[in-house]
Amino acid sequence: MTASDLTLFKFHFVNRPAGKQKAINMDAAVFVRELYPSLPEASLALPGGRIPLDLSIYGPGTAAVHNLQRKILKQEKNWRLNGEYIDNPDDMPDRYNDLREGDFAVFEFTGFPLPTAAKVALIAKSNRDDAKLHRELLSRFGDASMTALSTSLLEQIIDAAAPPSSHPIHEWAGADVIEDAALGSALSIEKLLKRRQGRGLSPEELAAARAGGERTGHLGEELVDVFLETRKEAGDITDYEWVSVANAIAPYDFRVKWKAQEWTVLDVKSTRGGFDNPIHLSLGELVRSQQGPERYEIYRLYEVTERSAKLRVSTDATKFLRPILVAVTALPKGVSADGFSISADFLRFDEEIAIDLDD
Repeated sequence: MTASDLTLFKFHFVNRPAGKQKAINMDAAVFVRELYPSLPEASLALPGGRIPLDLSIYGPGTAAVHNLQRKILKQEKNWRLNGEYIDNPDDMPDRYNDLREGDFAVFEFTGFPLPTAAKVALIAKSNRDDAKLHRELLSRFGDASMTALSTSLLEQIIDAAAPPSSHPIHEWAGADVIEDAALGSALSIEKLLKRRQGRGLSPEELAAARAGGERTGHLGEELVDVFLETRKEAGDITDYEWVSVANAIAPYDFRVKWKAQEWTVLDVKSTRGGFDNPIHLSLGELVRSQQGPERYEIYRLYEVTERSAKLRVSTDATKFLRPILVAVTALPKGVSADGFSISADFLRFDEEIAIDLDD
């Protein structure tokens, strides 16, 4: 944050004046071009172009959430998080006083095509619980004005800095780990328990994580549907069918007939995290990979957002999955395995393909 960004906070506006901005600048090269490309047009429908925002502030350090209503708007050439300046809450009258130029604000925006809510973690060099995290961010980004962080990169930063388990950055930076744990991944559960020092998840957090996982899965299928339709228009595909949209318990998601080939069935496996996150396969999907007449492929989508994802397609998944089914059939009578978490490097994948609805 710059000195002028800090003027959003009343203490700094009054005691350390650096202009009358009363806002945090949102670099258009990142905020608009990368995160919200339709923002300029969509905001025209709002009174004065003002975008209401439910703002939840965490930190510095382990300070709990401070919820406010603010707005984002364009002022001259800049997009800004604006509104009334932010005063210290009654229960922490000095909360924002020790923020300094060069401290960090890590945002997570939700909503599309306009942001409707944002969570922000304030990372202060002077705060004991933020110190290592601040050093890690500084070593990677220096004085960059604004940078888009992938989930996988944020995970790397957190792992390197190892902030306290009570630090709020865990609550959303580990969203893909929480999501994966909610789907039953033993590795993600172990990682989550270690990071949170055994605190685990509340029933509400678990329910939200499962809902998030379902949402990510559906987003992935929507993106693949667009990808296949594009390939059909280009003449690479003769026909395809989105099977799971009509039959939620089907053992695959799409049937595709590529030009000069027989039908192929494919499963879409999506994550908000990186490519290396575990792939979850049901017993029904595993059986279908071995017993169906069509070729079986896994479409691995990662770094999934509302508008984009990266895709890698498995090659000869049937061959690599066969030993798993052999092992399952050897289980004692009365014992069955309903699902499996598979490491991405267990399979073989083609090169990465970028899917971007704004291209």
